[in-house]
Amino acid sequence: MTYILYNPLANGGRGIRGLDEVQTALAAETPESRDITKLDTAAFFAGLTERDRVVLCGGDGTLHRLANDLAGSSPRAELLAWRFGTGNDFLRDITDGKRTGSPLIPIGPYLTDLPTAEVGGTLHRFLNGCSCGVDAVVCAMMEENRLKPKRSGYAATALGSCFKKYKPIRARVTVDGETRVYDRLWMAAAMNGRYQGGGMRFAPAQDRRGDTLCCMVWHGTSPLGTLLRFPFVIPGWHTRFPMCDIRFGREIAVELEAPTFLQFDGEVLSGVTGYIARK
Repeated sequence: MTYILYNPLANGGRGIRGLDEVQTALAAETPESRDITKLDTAAFFAGLTERDRVVLCGGDGTLHRLANDLAGSSPRAELLAWRFGTGNDFLRDITDGKRTGSPLIPIGPYLTDLPTAEVGGTLHRFLNGCSCGVDAVVCAMMEENRLKPKRSGYAATALGSCFKKYKPIRARVTVDGETRVYDRLWMAAAMNGRYQGGGMRFAPAQDRRGDTLCCMVWHGTSPLGTLLRFPFVIPGWHTRFPMCDIRFGREIAVELEAPTFLQFDGEVLSGVTGYIARK
């Protein structure tokens, strides 16, 4: 049996509009479509067999939810993704940013052994990246504006107004036991993939198939200096500047002097004073 799991909230709340295309493409398999936001995902996958096939229609947020619902286990059914969201950073990373011949992309093997971020004693699995600071503020602002008729993308939101809403703070960041203290922290990220924010290469040298995470800390710049350099994140050239400290490790611990926002694959928590990410 073929199932289509779709998220009507994906792609800025327009997910349902792309469902017809998927159903038409798979019509020969007479698929059954289900709204994943109304589904007990873990129970659903537990009832499937190797003969079943599941096509997931959603963006990074949908994939993030699925990875956490499955708790790192590999489903018995074949699991594929259809490009359906706004950012698609996970699919961009595993396909090296290239369009494949088919819109269906196998993703099952990538959902096991995922890194975790511990926040207040709770573990969150993530696919692309976990970070606190200005980028998490951007994600929070984008979520607030998600259903508005005119929405801005990640880069436009960051450059337009988020730097007015975030004040840099002091932080301690420890990577595999080595601690560094940063004044005027703008962002502290633990990246499992290369992309987040809709195709922005925050960690251009990261390999999700490896055994480490990339720690990227942006610090020390003024608001104007940050604004001027922020566009260099798109091609990944920001790592050439001294304000970006890049390290690789299996455990990344971030301690903040004041509460701020934290995001996992675009999903946001507020009032966070630190996290520990582990590969």
